[in-house]
Amino acid sequence: MKSYFLLIILISLFMNGSLRAAEPVWFGDENAPRILTINSALDLASFEPILKEFAALHPSIRVSYRDVNTLDLYYLVIAEQAAPVPSLVISSAMDLHLKLVNDGYAQTYQSDVTDQLANNFKWRNQLFAFSLEPIVMLVNKNAFPGDLPEDRQSLLQTIRQHGKYMRKRIGTYDIRQSGVGYLLASQDARQADATWGRLLEAFGSHDIQTYCCTHEIIDDVADGKLVLGYNLLGSYASQRARDDDRLKMILPKDYTLMLMRAALIPKGAPNARDAGIFLDFLLSDKAQAMMQNQGLLFPIRPNFNNDDDHYVVHAPGPTGIIELDQQLLVGRDYAKQQRFIHNWEVALEINDEPIQANVEDVVKEDNQIMKIE
Repeated sequence: MKSYFLLIILISLFMNGSLRAAEPVWFGDENAPRILTINSALDLASFEPILKEFAALHPSIRVSYRDVNTLDLYYLVIAEQAAPVPSLVISSAMDLHLKLVNDGYAQTYQSDVTDQLANNFKWRNQLFAFSLEPIVMLVNKNAFPGDLPEDRQSLLQTIRQHGKYMRKRIGTYDIRQSGVGYLLASQDARQADATWGRLLEAFGSHDIQTYCCTHEIIDDVADGKLVLGYNLLGSYASQRARDDDRLKMILPKDYTLMLMRAALIPKGAPNARDAGIFLDFLLSDKAQAMMQNQGLLFPIRPNFNNDDDHYVVHAPGPTGIIELDQQLLVGRDYAKQQRFIHNWEVALEINDEPIQANVEDVVKEDNQIMKIE
Protein backbone atom coordinates (compact mmCIF):
# COMPACT_ATOMS: atom_id res chain seq x y z
CA MET A 1 0.00 0.00 0.00
CA LYS A 2 2.78 2.42 0.94
CA SER A 3 4.70 1.91 -2.30
CA TYR A 4 1.47 2.37 -4.28
CA PHE A 5 0.81 5.81 -2.83
CA LEU A 6 4.44 6.84 -3.06
CA LEU A 7 4.42 5.83 -6.72
CA ILE A 8 1.38 8.06 -7.23
CA ILE A 9 3.36 10.96 -5.75
CA LEU A 10 6.26 10.53 -8.16
CA ILE A 11 4.01 9.97 -11.20
CA SER A 12 2.03 13.10 -10.31
CA LEU A 13 5.22 15.15 -9.93
CA PHE A 14 6.75 13.90 -13.17
CA MET A 15 3.57 14.29 -15.25
CA ASN A 16 3.04 17.85 -14.08
CA GLY A 17 6.67 18.77 -14.59
CA SER A 18 7.06 19.89 -11.00
CA LEU A 19 9.92 17.56 -10.10
CA ARG A 20 12.96 19.74 -10.61
CA ALA A 21 16.08 17.58 -10.52
CA ALA A 22 19.09 18.34 -12.66
CA GLU A 23 21.14 15.66 -14.34
CA PRO A 24 23.93 14.50 -12.04
CA VAL A 25 27.31 16.20 -12.26
CA TRP A 26 30.26 13.91 -11.61
CA PHE A 27 33.45 14.59 -9.68
CA GLY A 28 36.51 12.37 -9.37
CA ASP A 29 38.05 9.51 -11.31
CA GLU A 30 35.50 7.72 -13.49
CA ASN A 31 37.28 4.47 -12.63
CA ALA A 32 37.01 5.00 -8.86
CA PRO A 33 35.75 1.82 -7.18
CA ARG A 34 33.14 3.58 -4.98
CA ILE A 35 30.33 6.01 -5.83
CA LEU A 36 28.87 8.60 -3.46
CA THR A 37 25.50 9.94 -4.65
CA ILE A 38 24.38 13.29 -3.25
CA ASN A 39 20.96 14.88 -3.77
CA SER A 40 21.09 18.49 -2.68
CA ALA A 41 19.26 21.80 -2.78
CA LEU A 42 22.57 23.64 -2.73
CA ASP A 43 23.47 25.38 -6.00
CA LEU A 44 26.48 23.80 -7.66
CA ALA A 45 28.23 27.17 -7.98
CA SER A 46 28.43 27.38 -4.19
CA PHE A 47 29.46 23.77 -3.70
CA GLU A 48 31.63 22.79 -6.65
CA PRO A 49 34.99 23.77 -5.08
CA ILE A 50 34.20 21.66 -2.01
CA LEU A 51 33.16 18.68 -4.14
CA LYS A 52 36.34 18.95 -6.22
CA GLU A 53 38.49 19.15 -3.11
CA PHE A 54 36.80 16.11 -1.58
CA ALA A 55 37.29 14.10 -4.78
CA ALA A 56 40.96 15.08 -4.85
CA LEU A 57 41.44 13.99 -1.24
CA HIS A 58 39.58 10.70 -1.80
CA PRO A 59 40.55 9.34 -5.24
CA SER A 60 38.79 6.02 -4.58
CA ILE A 61 35.41 7.82 -4.36
CA ARG A 62 33.54 9.23 -7.35
CA VAL A 63 30.82 11.74 -6.46
CA SER A 64 27.51 12.10 -8.26
CA TYR A 65 25.89 15.43 -7.39
CA ARG A 66 22.30 16.26 -8.29
CA ASP A 67 20.63 19.64 -7.70
CA VAL A 68 17.03 19.19 -6.50
CA ASN A 69 14.38 21.63 -5.27
CA THR A 70 13.92 21.53 -1.47
CA LEU A 71 10.35 20.22 -1.58
CA ASP A 72 11.16 17.63 -4.22
CA LEU A 73 14.09 16.44 -2.10
CA TYR A 74 11.65 15.59 0.67
CA TYR A 75 9.35 13.60 -1.62
CA LEU A 76 12.24 11.75 -3.23
CA VAL A 77 13.42 10.56 0.18
CA ILE A 78 10.02 9.33 1.35
CA ALA A 79 9.44 7.67 -2.03
CA GLU A 80 12.58 5.59 -1.65
CA GLN A 81 10.89 2.43 -2.96
CA ALA A 82 10.06 4.18 -6.23
CA ALA A 83 13.35 6.00 -6.82
CA PRO A 84 17.07 5.34 -6.32
CA VAL A 85 18.15 6.14 -2.77
CA PRO A 86 21.01 8.68 -2.56
CA SER A 87 23.87 8.29 -0.13
CA LEU A 88 23.44 11.79 1.30
CA VAL A 89 20.73 14.46 1.19
CA ILE A 90 21.44 18.17 1.80
CA SER A 91 18.76 20.82 2.27
CA SER A 92 18.11 24.33 3.53
CA ALA A 93 14.52 23.34 4.40
CA MET A 94 15.41 22.47 7.99
CA ASP A 95 11.85 21.60 8.95
CA LEU A 96 11.44 19.06 6.16
CA HIS A 97 14.78 17.45 7.00
CA LEU A 98 13.80 17.31 10.66
CA LYS A 99 10.49 15.70 9.69
CA LEU A 100 12.34 13.06 7.68
CA VAL A 101 14.41 12.21 10.74
CA ASN A 102 11.35 12.21 12.99
CA ASP A 103 9.49 9.92 10.62
CA GLY A 104 12.30 7.38 10.49
CA TYR A 105 13.78 8.10 7.06
CA ALA A 106 17.34 8.79 8.26
CA GLN A 107 20.04 6.68 9.86
CA THR A 108 22.39 7.43 12.71
CA TYR A 109 25.96 8.54 12.13
CA GLN A 110 28.55 9.41 14.75
CA SER A 111 32.24 10.24 14.54
CA ASP A 112 34.87 12.23 16.39
CA VAL A 113 34.06 15.13 14.07
CA THR A 114 30.30 15.12 14.63
CA ASP A 115 30.84 14.67 18.37
CA GLN A 116 32.60 18.05 18.36
CA LEU A 117 29.65 19.76 16.69
CA ALA A 118 27.58 21.82 19.14
CA ASN A 119 24.36 20.09 20.21
CA ASN A 120 22.17 22.87 18.80
CA PHE A 121 23.65 22.20 15.35
CA LYS A 122 22.68 18.52 15.21
CA TRP A 123 19.71 16.34 16.10
CA ARG A 124 19.67 12.70 17.23
CA ASN A 125 23.02 12.13 15.52
CA GLN A 126 20.99 11.88 12.31
CA LEU A 127 20.80 15.48 11.13
CA PHE A 128 23.88 17.71 10.95
CA ALA A 129 24.15 21.42 10.15
CA PHE A 130 27.29 22.59 8.37
CA SER A 131 26.51 26.24 7.53
CA LEU A 132 24.58 29.09 9.11
CA GLU A 133 23.53 31.93 6.87
CA PRO A 134 21.40 35.08 6.94
CA ILE A 135 18.09 35.54 5.17
CA VAL A 136 18.26 38.80 3.27
CA MET A 137 16.72 41.24 0.86
CA LEU A 138 18.46 41.85 -2.47
CA VAL A 139 17.98 45.19 -4.23
CA ASN A 140 18.72 46.52 -7.68
CA LYS A 141 20.31 49.85 -6.72
CA ASN A 142 19.76 51.36 -10.15
CA ALA A 143 16.06 50.52 -10.30
CA PHE A 144 14.89 50.90 -6.70
CA PRO A 145 12.86 54.08 -6.08
CA GLY A 146 14.08 56.32 -3.25
CA ASP A 147 16.29 55.28 -0.36
CA LEU A 148 17.17 51.60 -0.08
CA PRO A 149 15.16 49.84 2.65
CA GLU A 150 16.88 49.15 5.96
CA ASP A 151 14.14 46.93 7.34
CA ARG A 152 10.63 45.70 6.68
CA GLN A 153 8.98 48.92 7.82
CA SER A 154 10.98 51.02 5.36
CA LEU A 155 10.15 48.50 2.62
CA LEU A 156 6.45 48.96 3.44
CA GLN A 157 6.88 52.72 3.28
CA THR A 158 8.47 52.49 -0.16
CA ILE A 159 5.66 50.27 -1.43
CA ARG A 160 3.09 52.82 -0.19
CA GLN A 161 4.93 55.81 -1.67
CA HIS A 162 5.76 54.21 -5.03
CA GLY A 163 2.85 51.82 -5.42
CA LYS A 164 2.50 51.89 -9.21
CA TYR A 165 6.24 51.54 -9.74
CA MET A 166 6.53 48.63 -7.28
CA ARG A 167 3.69 46.63 -8.80
CA LYS A 168 4.96 43.25 -10.04
CA ARG A 169 8.52 44.24 -9.15
CA ILE A 170 9.00 42.40 -5.84
CA GLY A 171 9.83 38.71 -5.86
CA THR A 172 9.86 35.98 -3.24
CA TYR A 173 9.43 32.20 -2.96
CA ASP A 174 6.23 30.39 -3.84
CA ILE A 175 5.70 28.58 -0.53
CA ARG A 176 3.68 25.89 -2.30
CA GLN A 177 6.67 24.90 -4.44
CA SER A 178 9.63 25.80 -2.23
CA GLY A 179 10.25 23.99 1.02
CA VAL A 180 12.65 26.66 2.27
CA GLY A 181 10.21 29.35 1.17
CA TYR A 182 7.51 27.87 3.37
CA LEU A 183 9.93 27.63 6.29
CA LEU A 184 11.00 31.29 5.99
CA ALA A 185 7.45 32.58 5.62
CA SER A 186 6.31 30.64 8.69
CA GLN A 187 9.30 31.96 10.65
CA ASP A 188 8.47 35.52 9.59
CA ALA A 189 4.96 35.01 10.92
CA ARG A 190 6.39 33.83 14.25
CA GLN A 191 8.96 36.63 14.55
CA ALA A 192 6.64 39.55 13.86
CA ASP A 193 3.05 38.59 13.17
CA ALA A 194 1.75 42.17 12.77
CA THR A 195 4.55 43.21 10.40
CA TRP A 196 4.19 39.97 8.45
CA GLY A 197 0.48 40.61 8.00
CA ARG A 198 1.08 44.12 6.67
CA LEU A 199 3.79 42.85 4.35
CA LEU A 200 1.52 40.16 2.95
CA GLU A 201 -1.23 42.71 2.36
CA ALA A 202 1.19 45.05 0.59
CA PHE A 203 2.70 42.21 -1.44
CA GLY A 204 -0.73 40.98 -2.49
CA SER A 205 -2.09 44.38 -3.49
CA HIS A 206 1.05 45.02 -5.56
CA ASP A 207 1.15 41.70 -7.42
CA ILE A 208 4.27 40.19 -5.89
CA GLN A 209 5.95 37.67 -8.19
CA THR A 210 6.53 34.19 -6.75
CA TYR A 211 9.28 31.75 -7.70
CA CYS A 212 10.41 28.23 -6.95
CA CYS A 213 14.09 28.97 -6.74
CA THR A 214 16.53 31.60 -5.50
CA HIS A 215 18.59 32.02 -8.65
CA GLU A 216 15.50 32.91 -10.69
CA ILE A 217 14.64 35.72 -8.27
CA ILE A 218 18.22 37.01 -8.28
CA ASP A 219 18.38 36.94 -12.09
CA ASP A 220 15.23 39.05 -12.35
CA VAL A 221 16.49 41.53 -9.73
CA ALA A 222 19.77 41.88 -11.61
CA ASP A 223 17.96 42.44 -14.92
CA GLY A 224 15.67 45.07 -13.39
CA LYS A 225 12.49 43.08 -13.96
CA LEU A 226 12.29 43.09 -10.17
CA VAL A 227 13.62 45.84 -7.93
CA LEU A 228 13.77 43.69 -4.80
CA GLY A 229 13.91 40.03 -3.80
CA TYR A 230 12.54 39.23 -0.34
CA ASN A 231 13.69 36.45 2.04
CA LEU A 232 16.60 35.17 -0.04
CA LEU A 233 19.39 32.86 1.06
CA GLY A 234 22.34 35.04 1.99
CA SER A 235 25.07 32.91 0.44
CA TYR A 236 23.59 33.22 -3.05
CA ALA A 237 22.75 36.90 -2.65
CA SER A 238 26.21 37.81 -1.34
CA GLN A 239 27.95 36.02 -4.22
CA ARG A 240 25.90 37.83 -6.85
CA ALA A 241 26.13 41.22 -5.12
CA ARG A 242 29.90 40.80 -4.88
CA ASP A 243 30.17 40.31 -8.65
CA ASP A 244 27.45 42.72 -9.81
CA ASP A 245 27.60 46.43 -8.94
CA ARG A 246 23.88 46.80 -9.62
CA LEU A 247 23.01 44.65 -6.61
CA LYS A 248 23.08 45.27 -2.88
CA MET A 249 22.39 42.68 -0.17
CA ILE A 250 20.47 44.00 2.84
CA LEU A 251 20.29 42.35 6.25
CA PRO A 252 17.10 43.82 7.77
CA LYS A 253 17.85 45.74 10.96
CA ASP A 254 14.50 44.89 12.60
CA TYR A 255 15.58 41.22 12.62
CA THR A 256 17.61 38.93 10.41
CA LEU A 257 16.66 35.27 10.28
CA MET A 258 19.56 32.81 10.35
CA LEU A 259 19.09 29.46 8.64
CA MET A 260 21.14 26.26 8.82
CA ARG A 261 21.92 24.04 5.87
CA ALA A 262 21.83 20.46 7.04
CA ALA A 263 22.59 16.95 5.78
CA LEU A 264 21.28 13.48 6.56
CA ILE A 265 22.05 9.94 5.47
CA PRO A 266 18.81 8.27 4.31
CA LYS A 267 17.79 4.90 5.66
CA GLY A 268 18.89 2.34 3.09
CA ALA A 269 21.57 4.63 1.63
CA PRO A 270 23.75 2.54 -0.72
CA ASN A 271 27.06 3.94 0.51
CA ALA A 272 26.52 5.21 4.04
CA ARG A 273 30.20 4.84 4.92
CA ASP A 274 31.35 7.37 2.32
CA ALA A 275 28.41 9.63 3.14
CA GLY A 276 29.79 9.79 6.67
CA ILE A 277 33.26 10.56 5.34
CA PHE A 278 31.80 13.41 3.31
CA LEU A 279 29.88 14.73 6.34
CA ASP A 280 33.11 14.77 8.34
CA PHE A 281 34.78 16.65 5.50
CA LEU A 282 32.02 19.29 5.44
CA LEU A 283 32.68 19.94 9.13
CA SER A 284 36.47 19.82 8.80
CA ASP A 285 38.85 22.76 9.09
CA LYS A 286 39.55 22.49 5.36
CA ALA A 287 35.96 22.70 4.13
CA GLN A 288 34.81 25.24 6.71
CA ALA A 289 37.72 27.51 5.81
CA MET A 290 36.92 27.13 2.10
CA MET A 291 33.31 28.17 2.75
CA GLN A 292 34.45 31.41 4.34
CA ASN A 293 37.62 32.27 2.44
CA GLN A 294 36.06 31.71 -0.98
CA GLY A 295 32.69 33.19 -0.06
CA LEU A 296 30.87 29.93 -0.85
CA LEU A 297 28.78 29.58 2.31
CA PHE A 298 28.72 30.86 5.87
CA PRO A 299 30.48 28.21 8.02
CA ILE A 300 28.76 26.69 11.04
CA ARG A 301 31.87 26.58 13.22
CA PRO A 302 32.35 29.89 15.03
CA ASN A 303 36.15 29.57 15.15
CA PHE A 304 36.16 30.40 11.43
CA ASN A 305 34.13 33.58 11.91
CA ASN A 306 36.82 36.25 11.71
CA ASP A 307 35.15 39.60 12.39
CA ASP A 308 37.33 41.31 9.78
CA ASP A 309 36.31 38.91 7.03
CA HIS A 310 33.98 40.20 4.32
CA TYR A 311 31.92 37.03 4.39
CA VAL A 312 31.07 37.07 8.09
CA VAL A 313 27.52 38.14 8.93
CA HIS A 314 27.37 41.63 10.41
CA ALA A 315 23.67 42.00 11.14
CA PRO A 316 22.72 45.59 12.02
CA GLY A 317 20.02 44.39 14.41
CA PRO A 318 18.89 41.27 16.26
CA THR A 319 19.27 37.87 14.66
CA GLY A 320 16.76 35.06 14.94
CA ILE A 321 18.41 31.67 14.53
CA ILE A 322 15.94 29.06 13.29
CA GLU A 323 16.58 26.38 15.87
CA LEU A 324 17.01 22.74 14.96
CA ASP A 325 14.41 21.41 17.38
CA GLN A 326 10.92 19.93 17.70
CA GLN A 327 9.28 23.34 17.28
CA LEU A 328 9.98 23.10 13.55
CA LEU A 329 7.68 20.09 13.33
CA VAL A 330 4.72 22.15 14.57
CA GLY A 331 4.80 24.22 11.40
CA ARG A 332 4.65 21.04 9.33
CA ASP A 333 1.51 19.75 11.01
CA TYR A 334 -0.70 19.01 8.02
CA ALA A 335 -3.74 21.05 9.10
CA LYS A 336 -1.66 24.04 10.21
CA GLN A 337 0.38 23.89 7.03
CA GLN A 338 -2.70 23.92 4.82
CA ARG A 339 -4.23 26.81 6.76
CA PHE A 340 -1.01 28.80 6.48
CA ILE A 341 -0.73 28.21 2.73
CA HIS A 342 -4.41 29.07 2.23
CA ASN A 343 -4.07 32.33 4.18
CA TRP A 344 -0.93 33.14 2.18
CA GLU A 345 -2.78 32.54 -1.10
CA VAL A 346 -5.72 34.70 -0.01
CA ALA A 347 -3.45 37.54 1.17
CA LEU A 348 -1.45 37.48 -2.07
CA GLU A 349 -4.65 37.12 -4.11
CA ILE A 350 -3.37 33.96 -5.76
CA ASN A 351 -6.25 32.02 -7.29
CA ASP A 352 -4.51 29.26 -9.24
CA GLU A 353 -4.74 25.80 -7.71
CA PRO A 354 -1.25 24.49 -6.83
CA ILE A 355 -0.31 21.06 -8.10
CA GLN A 356 1.49 20.42 -4.83
CA ALA A 357 -1.71 20.54 -2.80
CA ASN A 358 -2.93 17.37 -4.49
CA VAL A 359 0.37 15.64 -3.81
CA GLU A 360 0.19 16.73 -0.16
CA ASP A 361 -3.21 15.02 0.06
CA VAL A 362 -1.64 11.78 -1.17
CA VAL A 363 1.17 12.07 1.36
CA LYS A 364 -1.29 12.73 4.16
CA GLU A 365 -3.35 9.68 3.23
CA ASP A 366 -0.23 7.53 2.93
CA ASN A 367 1.07 8.70 6.30
CA GLN A 368 -2.26 7.90 7.94
CA ILE A 369 -2.30 4.42 6.45
CA MET A 370 1.27 3.71 7.55
CA LYS A 371 0.83 5.57 10.88
CA ILE A 372 3.97 7.55 10.17
CA GLU A 373 2.73 10.78 11.75
